Amino acid sequence: MILRFLARSRQDPVPQQLYGAVVTQARNPVFYLRRGFPDSVTGRFDVLALHMFLFSRRLSSEEDPRAAGLSQEVFDAFTDGIDDALRALGIGDTSVPKRKQAMVRGFYAQIEEFAPLMAKGDTSALGEAVSRRFFEGANQDESAAISAYMLEAADALAAQEFSAIGNGLLTWPQPD
Repeated sequence: MILRFLARSRQDPVPQQLYGAVVTQARNPVFYLRRGFPDSVTGRFDVLALHMFLFSRRLSSEEDPRAAGLSQEVFDAFTDGIDDALRALGIGDTSVPKRKQAMVRGFYAQIEEFAPLMAKGDTSALGEAVSRRFFEGANQDESAAISAYMLEAADALAAQEFSAIGNGLLTWPQPD
């Protein structure tokens, strides 16, 4: 644990700043008060993973060769955050890796499900996928609102210059 802390403290602050911007957006109360996500560990992880997906998607489309490395560093901060959160919840040391792996698999499954639909801009199919993944097939109005937000956020992220992102600046649209 000490060695991990020391290794982090020597790293470039930009990935932590970007991850902080992702986390801050995922903590926006609108997602929990008006968009149907439960204010629970699972609900908060779902919203965080959704925003990590949107951020990763933005950097994967970037031509700048630094984008892939930056995306990986932010992803590493994400997985470190999962680890820290599980430990803070009192999950035992021997169970943390298995639970963390399951959560990361869920994140990758989300990418596989949402990425092709977003590439097509298919709001209806994306809404259905959001409904299945986050709301167990219910909350059709919320699913439509989340899918519209996802496309809006993707457009807003795409409009941001990589030079700004590479300096730790990330701006998200309001979710309502």
